[in-house]
Amino acid sequence: MHDFILLILVGTVAAALLFDYAVFIARCIRRSRQTTTDSRSTDLGSATELTVLIPCRNEADHLGAVLEDLRHQSIRVHPIVIDDHSTDGSRDIAESFGVQVIDSVGMGKKAALATGYQTVDTPWMATIDADVRVQPHWAACMLQCAQQGETAAALGGVVLAAQPHSAWERFQALEFGSMMVWISGGVATGNLAMGSGANSVYATADYPVNDLHPVQASGDDAFALHSLRKSGKIIRWCGDPEACVHTFPMKSWSALWQQRGRWASKTGEQDLETKRTAARVGVLHAFGALVLGLAIGMQSPSWITVALAFWAGKGALDGWMIHRASQQFGLNLRRTDTLTFPLRYSLLVWGAWWQLLVGRVQWKGRSV
Repeated sequence: MHDFILLILVGTVAAALLFDYAVFIARCIRRSRQTTTDSRSTDLGSATELTVLIPCRNEADHLGAVLEDLRHQSIRVHPIVIDDHSTDGSRDIAESFGVQVIDSVGMGKKAALATGYQTVDTPWMATIDADVRVQPHWAACMLQCAQQGETAAALGGVVLAAQPHSAWERFQALEFGSMMVWISGGVATGNLAMGSGANSVYATADYPVNDLHPVQASGDDAFALHSLRKSGKIIRWCGDPEACVHTFPMKSWSALWQQRGRWASKTGEQDLETKRTAARVGVLHAFGALVLGLAIGMQSPSWITVALAFWAGKGALDGWMIHRASQQFGLNLRRTDTLTFPLRYSLLVWGAWWQLLVGRVQWKGRSV
């Protein structure tokens, strides 16, 4: 009798969690369709020049590529590389491009951005990572979006450049793209202050340099955007495909868990929707582990049915989301990806939370 009551209780909770997840994904997809698809025009407004701040720590393998991309922008850009105590020749590469290089005052990405901010003399500034690639109209698209109304910040998409033949890289691209679906729709509808420091443009006068919390090793975008939203500033999403920047997937599970654990560690500094979304994802996957454990422990057809029904439902909803991500960001999606995504995604969430629990989250060799 007690087992039956427990089974009914678990089944009811499973249904409720899946319903909540379905509503969440439906809202994400609906809002993402409100993003601007083309922000370019022949009129760039009053500003046609953009300062691009590039914090850099040991990025010799990537820095040259993005600097080459910035050379070929359709409007004038002024890159500034802020060297965060690199030891691998990053500075020499930047100087070989004739780019201004300054030494960071302090340690960490946010200290580097604060240092670079002091040298900006244009009305608009961008922050990108040293390991991204940008398209020829990237600066024009972002600046055009930023100059609409009283905008304080414009955010663009970040896309993982996955090899089509690699299921591991396709998974990362689809999972990251799903997060971009949530972010783009949330920002476009004014419900979210979340983006990526890898692709942001700010009105220089509005950049909250004093709210970056440089004592923490990462999270510049989280602190900056949250500060702007609290001040009532307008944050826009630039949905033009050419406004997206491209970066690279992680090479291993441990590196991916580190990255996501680092991002999750900043959730407490974010807006209410971000906190609720983090809680929703955490509870859903914790329950998934619980129901799987119960099915294995009980070894009865009823419990196995509940577990299979939960994971099948979650898999269908995950498939809905990654299909939208593939459409919005032009990602490669194969039928096998839909089947394997739910388990991979669960391993990602479980691993990231484990990194947080054991306190092993680092960025560039520094504890977060």
